[in-house]
Amino acid sequence: HRRVPALLTLGLLLLLAGGSLWMLKAAQRGTSNAPVTGQRTEPDYVIEGFRYVKVARDGSAEYVVEGDRLAHDPISDDSLITRPRLNSYTRGRAPMALTADRARISGDHSEFHLIDNVRLERPQARGSEALTVESDYMLVLPDQDIVKTDRAVHAQLGRSTLEGVGMEADNRKRQLTLQSRVKATYLKP
Repeated sequence: HRRVPALLTLGLLLLLAGGSLWMLKAAQRGTSNAPVTGQRTEPDYVIEGFRYVKVARDGSAEYVVEGDRLAHDPISDDSLITRPRLNSYTRGRAPMALTADRARISGDHSEFHLIDNVRLERPQARGSEALTVESDYMLVLPDQDIVKTDRAVHAQLGRSTLEGVGMEADNRKRQLTLQSRVKATYLKP
């Protein structure tokens, strides 16, 4: 008789544990068979009027990114920027400024895709004339201090002009290369 209450309690606990296990399995089956309703399409955060500074190990600014609006896409980890402004600083060189209507920056900040009305400007500095380059698209590789495009470009170096398709501008080497269909007008400084 003393074992009956203990056996009854053990039986109820086993029944409760079994029921809980059955409910857990049923819930897991229910979510795995549920139809996928679509991925999230809205940004997970938005920043209005932002400024981001990448700082070098010595404490100096490597580049500054500003914009009217930044929206982060959680699926791709890219940031979409409205009216971006990028200033790149290389020690001993004139800063390079870029503007565009919009941009897409990769999640690891290794690629900045500038889109529509893109303008690159490097002011006149000792030994070099002012440089302006315009295109509808440019890819900025900030860690390499390189800007390039496969699209048509119009460049002005001092009073001279260059036009072509495809370009690479290396700010560290102070070198601008046009890749095809190049037309140039050279005017003595």
